[in-house]
Amino acid sequence: MTDEDKFPKVVSSPHYHIWTDALHARALAHQAQNKWDRGTYVRWAITTSWTVLEMACEEALQTNGIGRRFRENLDRAVAQLGLVRIDWGSGTWQKIAELLRIRRELVHINPSQAALFMETNTAETAIMTIRDAIKDIYARAGKIGPPWVEDDYDRGWDKEQGSGAHLTAIHAGADPDSPDVIKIGYVYKDREFISSVCPPDTDPESKLTDLIQSVRVPISRVRAYRGQTLIVDRELPMRGVVA
Repeated sequence: MTDEDKFPKVVSSPHYHIWTDALHARALAHQAQNKWDRGTYVRWAITTSWTVLEMACEEALQTNGIGRRFRENLDRAVAQLGLVRIDWGSGTWQKIAELLRIRRELVHINPSQAALFMETNTAETAIMTIRDAIKDIYARAGKIGPPWVEDDYDRGWDKEQGSGAHLTAIHAGADPDSPDVIKIGYVYKDREFISSVCPPDTDPESKLTDLIQSVRVPISRVRAYRGQTLIVDRELPMRGVVA
C-alpha cells in the first residue's frame, strides 16, 4: 500500500481525530521552509500527541484526571487495578518521562530558545514513543490496543487536486431508469456523483461500505437512492475533506 492509498481516512473516534492532528503537525514540520514554522509544528506535534497519550491511558485504565500529575496519577491507577507497575527508569517509559519534561516546559514554563526551535526528529521521537506507550498501557491492562495508533501517515499540506474522473459503474441487471434501481453516490467538493447503479435486490449498506473503503478522494457524504428516492444520507468524518 502506498502512502497515497492511506489517505483520506475515516476518523472514527475523538482519540483518532487528535492522533491525526499530531501526524499532520509532524508532516508539516518536515515540509516547513524555515525554522520558525518548523518549531511551531514540532511543538504542536509534541503537545497534541501527549494529549492522545493521556486520553488513551484514561480509557485503558478506566479512570480520569491523569493529566494533572501524570506520573503519580498513572502509577496510582495502575496500582489500583493490580497491574504490573511502570518502570520509569528504562525503555519506553523512561522516554515518556523525558517527553513529559519537554512538554511541561512548552506548556507550563517559559520555554527556552532550544525548545522553541526543536528539530523535526523531536516530533518523530515523540510520536514513536507515545505510540509504544499507548500499546504498552493497553497490553498492561489486558486489552487490545486501538487500531488507529498504527496510523503513521499524513500528507501534510494539501495540493490542489485536478477534477479527476468520476465514473459510474452500471452493474448487470440494473436499469438506470427503473423506479426500484439502487444508486450509490457520494459528495465531493459539494457536488454529488453516482458511483454505481445496482439491481433492486442489492443491499445498499454493503455497497456504501465498499465505497467508503475504496474511495481515494476526501468525500464528505455517502448516499443511496432507490430510484429517485433518497434512502441513506450519511455524513463522513473523513480527514482531508475541504470544509
